[in-house]
Amino acid sequence: MNLVGKIFTVLIFVMSVVCMVSAVFVYATHKNWKDVVLRTAEETPLGEEIGLKYQLEQKIEQNQKLKDLKDKLEKDHDWELNAKDQAHGKLETEYGLLTNEHTQLIEQHAKEVSERRNAVAAISAAHQTLAKFRGEVETLRTDKAEAQTDRDAHFKQVLQLEDTLHQAVNERERLRKRMVELAEDLRKAETVLRHFGYDKDMSLDPFPPIVKGTVAAVTRPDLIEISIGSDDGLKVGHKLEVLRDAGGRSIYVGRVYVVKTTFDKAACKVDPNFRKSNIQMGDRVTSKIQ
Repeated sequence: MNLVGKIFTVLIFVMSVVCMVSAVFVYATHKNWKDVVLRTAEETPLGEEIGLKYQLEQKIEQNQKLKDLKDKLEKDHDWELNAKDQAHGKLETEYGLLTNEHTQLIEQHAKEVSERRNAVAAISAAHQTLAKFRGEVETLRTDKAEAQTDRDAHFKQVLQLEDTLHQAVNERERLRKRMVELAEDLRKAETVLRHFGYDKDMSLDPFPPIVKGTVAAVTRPDLIEISIGSDDGLKVGHKLEVLRDAGGRSIYVGRVYVVKTTFDKAACKVDPNFRKSNIQMGDRVTSKIQ
């Protein structure tokens, strides 16, 4: 093969490459116009538009909606124009009525101004007469006030004296009734004391008041602490009875006497002569066995 054949061979190869590249570019820019026109929404890839046919149908549907909206707006506009004309007619009628009413009010105002002027003149004359009588009334009012002050002072003094008298009478009656009640209470108390062999003048220190409490603690077999103290009237030397609830009945446990008291508790010593059993926490303490 000579040089010319080699050149033609190379040119043929280059042209073949150029034709192949052109064919690739043509194929890359080729469109399937059937798909472009008839492609449905389901067949359309993400980011691309649906077929021109369906786009046209959507535009026609949108155009129809816009036409319907335009017709509706035109009807609304016509209705508003009619409503405006009706409102304008109504306002014109009301304007005529208000104009007539305004004219009547002006006439009435002029009449009232004239009547007011006449009334002012009459009032001025009445004020002059009133000023004359006012001086006389002030003089009479001063005299009346002084008389009322004196009368009120005397009346207040009389009321105070009557209140004092009534209070004294009521207090005397109350004291008389209270004296009768106390005398009767004293008679009953002396009767009770005589019945039990007591003298009304005897000392009450050896006798504890009627109290009820519980054993708060057992510090020693012969020493306990109870839940009542001097605020309940207990004093050193008072004797108390100890009971225990068992089986629905009370069992006598023994006797204790107070050896020390505080405000809300007391210390007691067990009397061995009356002990029936050991005293326990929670046992009842009382000054009187019922």
